[in-house]
Amino acid sequence: MKRLGQYIIVVVLFGYYIACAPVKFDKDPEVNKCQNFGQSCVSVASVDSFDYTVTAPGGLVDVVFINDNSGSMSFEQRHMADRFNRFLAELDARFVDYRIGVVSTDISNSNVSSNTHNPPRTINQSGSLQDGKLIAFSNGLTFLTPGTQNKESLFAQAIQRAETSTCEQYMKENADTSIFAADYSKGLFENCPSGDERGLAAANLFVTKNPESFIRNNAHLAIVLLSDEDGRSGLYYTSPNYRLSTDDLPQTLIENVKKIYGAKTVSVHSIIVKPGTIVSGQTAQSVAQSVAQVNSGGMNTDPKTFFSGGDATCLGTQSNQLNIKNTSRAVSGSYGYLYYLASALTGGIVGDLCALDYTSQLQDIGVNIANRLSEIQLACANPKDLSVEVSPNVASITDSVEGSLLKFSSLLAPGTRVHLKYSCPTL
Repeated sequence: MKRLGQYIIVVVLFGYYIACAPVKFDKDPEVNKCQNFGQSCVSVASVDSFDYTVTAPGGLVDVVFINDNSGSMSFEQRHMADRFNRFLAELDARFVDYRIGVVSTDISNSNVSSNTHNPPRTINQSGSLQDGKLIAFSNGLTFLTPGTQNKESLFAQAIQRAETSTCEQYMKENADTSIFAADYSKGLFENCPSGDERGLAAANLFVTKNPESFIRNNAHLAIVLLSDEDGRSGLYYTSPNYRLSTDDLPQTLIENVKKIYGAKTVSVHSIIVKPGTIVSGQTAQSVAQSVAQVNSGGMNTDPKTFFSGGDATCLGTQSNQLNIKNTSRAVSGSYGYLYYLASALTGGIVGDLCALDYTSQLQDIGVNIANRLSEIQLACANPKDLSVEVSPNVASITDSVEGSLLKFSSLLAPGTRVHLKYSCPTL
């Protein structure tokens, strides 16, 4: 979503991007826990030793789209709706058992004295579009499955938000009104969702609350972010009023999934204004840690310090999309630094918000998710003394470790049991 200068921020970010989908296996009864991983292990002399068996459930994937529903996102929402069938095609071709839901990045704020004041009201359906809640489809259901009739049209209706259009129309019709006019501010409040876009905070609320029991214990969790602004409108490194909370950080999302769901894997995909690539000498993990210092006011450095080659053309397009001539009222986008990091930390895809056709990126996301159905999340990266026993054994299937993922050369049949032994240093 975009912001109106730094004075009025009344548009909501709604991220939309899908993540890779690794197999989540049903864990055997655990004895005790190490590293909050949710699998049985014993900790001795600063080493956690794991010994457990997991069972392949078949291709189960839970996908949630975090949709920026602010005024400026109609064009992108329409692109997503028009090409959603390519995403479904990749999952259906592999007989994936999926759930697909949509939430908004609108986070409520009852602090009347704050310029991010954002209580439940008519424009956000009395709060039903806020705080990680699943948005109901027109058939009354809160998520789509392979057996849902008219999936493409239901998704198109849900992703193209009426409140987005209402907000855009209001800003266009009042383009000559002073931003300081009380009536204008009142109109924005009544006609626009929150301009304090918080896609990762919405994802964290969704994960911790698990509305409608959407997240299944034995399914991979894929999160898709669609937005033309970074978290908190990209103001977190310049304005104390927009400091990041822990819920706005990508590492918090990863930690929450691990803490609540144990061996479940999560992947985040982002369709954003691309910030470029991380500069030499830095990693996604190190940059995420640096950005986290914003919480305590320890960093006021523009995140672009850690990136090179941002898509300035796309940024300019987003900043002028509504064609509001008064530059003091200009709607502006921002590079999606936080969302890029979330994708980089989880092996997700980073897509181009300004692409004229979303077909290839949605197809790539679908492939990425489906290919993850042959992976198991381990408790640590590069574990020591790893032993893998597959039953029933299939000689043609081999395994390898990439970071904290145990990857198999092909899909494991539902019911296949994998006995794992390995150790993870805790220091």
